[in-house]
Amino acid sequence: MAWDLGIESLLVWLLIFFIFGILWSYFTPQLLSLQSNLIVGRVRKSLRELENWARETRRIALSSLLKHGRTKRDIEEELNNFLEFFAIGPVSDDPVGVLGRLDHILDVRKKRFEDAVATFAPKADPETAATLEMVIEGAIASNFLYRVVRHFTLLAEKTKSYQLIMAIQMYMPIFREYAKAYRDATRTFSQNQPIGDGVGSLVAAKLMGGSKPRELVKDTVLAETEFEKRKLLIVKAKGPGGRVGKPGELINMLAKKRRIDRIIMIDAALKLEGERSGHVIEGVGAAIGGPPTEKYKIEQVAVKHKIPLDAIIVKESFREAITQMNTRLARAADIALERVKKAIRERTNPGDCVVVAGIGNTLGIGQGVGELPNKFPQPSEEGEIESDKLFIPV
Repeated sequence: MAWDLGIESLLVWLLIFFIFGILWSYFTPQLLSLQSNLIVGRVRKSLRELENWARETRRIALSSLLKHGRTKRDIEEELNNFLEFFAIGPVSDDPVGVLGRLDHILDVRKKRFEDAVATFAPKADPETAATLEMVIEGAIASNFLYRVVRHFTLLAEKTKSYQLIMAIQMYMPIFREYAKAYRDATRTFSQNQPIGDGVGSLVAAKLMGGSKPRELVKDTVLAETEFEKRKLLIVKAKGPGGRVGKPGELINMLAKKRRIDRIIMIDAALKLEGERSGHVIEGVGAAIGGPPTEKYKIEQVAVKHKIPLDAIIVKESFREAITQMNTRLARAADIALERVKKAIRERTNPGDCVVVAGIGNTLGIGQGVGELPNKFPQPSEEGEIESDKLFIPV
């Protein structure tokens, strides 16, 4: 079959392509607009879920506060206003002294939270008040996440930005996971249950045994004991209220008064997807998260006095870190405790003085054996992909 390449056929094909181009130019924006409207509908549905979870965390916070002396009518409006509380970080363009300024801002923020809880719940005891601060923190985080996602959703609709609404849709599964975690965390805080982030504090409390702790720095305790002819200075946040304390400040104070031969730190660390929760690993350095102020203090002490820094961490997911500690993480705390003892035996000598710092939120975890939690739920496998379930081609 021969192709007819005459001028008439060429004109026909040019006409067809011209018509197709016009139709494509006309209908493509319409199809994009239709697709955008469909995506907006799905995003709005997810946004309503975020709103419901934010409202639920607010209800949990409000009901927790109402148990301690004031009525709903008295504090509801004040709580709504406080849920948008913020702290402005220091200027970092001139980095000299920035961590000192940040430390001051964090201290002021902490004091404002304490004053707010004292106002909302005047009959709460100190440990309950510390836990109520965490409940409010959970509600603030959930409320902030919802407001940010709502802002970009409305902005995308207002500007008819197809690219922005697509980006929101792609990130929405992550936003939903964070929102659910904040909701569950706020519920855990309100029940005064230990959380995954407290695994380091749990190890320190177990190592304290029957030693009498002293609060030498605000919200941070020190217990002194001996282990196989070594002097142990055990540092953790004061429990069982929800606190993280100031371990860096306490270790700095100890280094000025005593000779310290080694510092061993235990903390929780976020695992990568596909890794096993509760896996205990070792390294070196200051194992402490959050704002860098306390980490900086510990590093300064270690450098000044040439003190070796050991780090023992327990891997866990973000959800596990802020929700109730499960049996897998509780077993990991026992493993981490044995790792601490092994490190002391192998890397120190009899007569040495060793600082053991249990880092993390000490919610539901007191000082010593008699004040430790003993019941933990089974770990939830929802959304977990363990490493032994992955197929890795060789």
